[in-house]
Amino acid sequence: MKSELSQWLAKDIVSFSKGRMDGRLPKSPVLSRKETVKRHLVKVGIAAILGAGIATPSMSQPPPIVGTPLSSQHDFLTFSSGNLESPPTSKAYYQTIDPTGAKVDFRDWLVNAGFISSRADWKSTGQQTYTNIPGDYGYGKVNAYSHIIILNVGDLGFIRNQYIRCNPDCKTPGARIYTYLENYAVPDSAAGNLDLTRKSVNTALEQRVGRVADVAFEWAPAADGSNPSTLFGQLYAYIVQPKLTNVTCPSTPAAPSVPNKATGTPVLDASGNPVLDELYIWPSDNGNNQKVWDCNLNTRNLLTTAPEFLKPRPEFLVYSGDDFAPELDGLGTKAMPGVCMVCHGGNLPKNIQSTLAWPNSGNLKEFKFLPADADNAIFGIDDSGASLVAGATGSNMTRAGQEIELKKYNQAVVLTHGATPPKNAFFAADGTIAGGNWTYPKVTSKTATGKTTRPAHGAEVVFGWYAGFPGDFSMSANVQNGNFVPVGWQTTAEAQNLYLKVVEPSCRSCHMTREPSLDLGTAAQFDGNKGNVQNYVFQPECDALLNEVKPGKIVMPLAKLTWDRFWNGVDHNTNLAFDSAHTLAANDPNSPAFLLKQHFGYTATSYCASKH
Repeated sequence: MKSELSQWLAKDIVSFSKGRMDGRLPKSPVLSRKETVKRHLVKVGIAAILGAGIATPSMSQPPPIVGTPLSSQHDFLTFSSGNLESPPTSKAYYQTIDPTGAKVDFRDWLVNAGFISSRADWKSTGQQTYTNIPGDYGYGKVNAYSHIIILNVGDLGFIRNQYIRCNPDCKTPGARIYTYLENYAVPDSAAGNLDLTRKSVNTALEQRVGRVADVAFEWAPAADGSNPSTLFGQLYAYIVQPKLTNVTCPSTPAAPSVPNKATGTPVLDASGNPVLDELYIWPSDNGNNQKVWDCNLNTRNLLTTAPEFLKPRPEFLVYSGDDFAPELDGLGTKAMPGVCMVCHGGNLPKNIQSTLAWPNSGNLKEFKFLPADADNAIFGIDDSGASLVAGATGSNMTRAGQEIELKKYNQAVVLTHGATPPKNAFFAADGTIAGGNWTYPKVTSKTATGKTTRPAHGAEVVFGWYAGFPGDFSMSANVQNGNFVPVGWQTTAEAQNLYLKVVEPSCRSCHMTREPSLDLGTAAQFDGNKGNVQNYVFQPECDALLNEVKPGKIVMPLAKLTWDRFWNGVDHNTNLAFDSAHTLAANDPNSPAFLLKQHFGYTATSYCASKH
């Protein structure tokens, strides 16, 4: 069976690499049941693997395939297959951090965090008003310390409308910190067009159509009151779905290449607007909306009659009545909180499946907020003169227009990394925290000659973005310096180049939250992980070349979009994923894959020349 699977995978991958990037399948006059299943899997899986999210550019070869169209959901954005999460473990997590169910509804979470003063203030559709004036509340207003909206091209490819605030404020030591992100998909009409893609950022802000999910984070004490002086990261994923009644869903796909679509009657409010569910459990309405999402989102649930070796893993794909499991990469739903922890930091308890117990009241060691990386983002346009959306207020959503808000956002985020504002901190006229040098967290790393104490990687990056680090921790600059290289990487010109072209775009956003041996804060520490690089980055390419795909194997980069960009050779500084003429092949000496192989003493092909 493995040989048969490898054969059809190789055959269809070739057809896609020769130009079938639009998800269409080769025509065939008669299809057997097995072939029908194969074609459907290619439709929902391979198409997503090669072209999900942001437009994938033309290239000399596709990124290595690391799993079957179904099993790939376990390779990306998940921990090793030996300790998978499930609906029961997700439910147990929410019961741990929200034991009374007080924040099941997103509006209640927003009230608790202080973004709105009451549920009635929340405007779920249409443009909102951002205000940073303390106590300024009202319908449609979001009260926050900072607001940014960017297209994340580093790992997920969503437009993310982000707010952050602190209680009592972000300059006070020990403040509680809250942030949330509204997620929007890039419209199909903008795919491959950088100008339209930038405009879609503004449209998402001004129209808020196509919001698929909200993710909320707290830096707060345990909900059970067990340790009120200890703050730690807690996370919620809220599904956004219009309420429907009289829902029906086809029992089988209309055709192998046509996904199911549920039908139903929208529930309207008194003004005739659709009523939205925004919950961290599957939507309400007596299960009606559960049918919608089982039908529209988890189409692979319908393939349980496939041959045994093609069957999906049901613990990931069947969520009836359970907590919302995000779909972030087109490869299937993944359980909370691990799908976020893989980048935000934190480790699953080893026995979570059997015990369903999240220790320490849900305090996951290493879990932090992620800073906003301008180099791994696409910004909007300046439509302050004439809004793109009729009746909306235009804004300058360019990078220049958001630099101050980016800095404020990152000043709040670095608090969760263990940094402390200056003793004489005050808010400058632009709203940023000023007053002198901050206190930064230190970690101990092994070196060839012993040990060294250095700043934690995540904090060092944030301080380096905004000042002449080392020695200056004042964050006095207002423009993010994406060319900053940590001190531990300034050892050679080759190391600096590797950091900027490989580690920064492909590794840093997830590893900077990890413990010192894995945070990749120095070149020596990175080199100490050569074995992991070989096993998780290089070996999957060899397996794909030999048609020996190993589903469930750990791969790095761990996000599907990042994996694609790493192997495509996209220049993250110019985001040339939208410019096929400048795409680099994997064997180009300027590509990330080539640079990484060269760093460890390999050519473009030498590592896979022999079987490992």
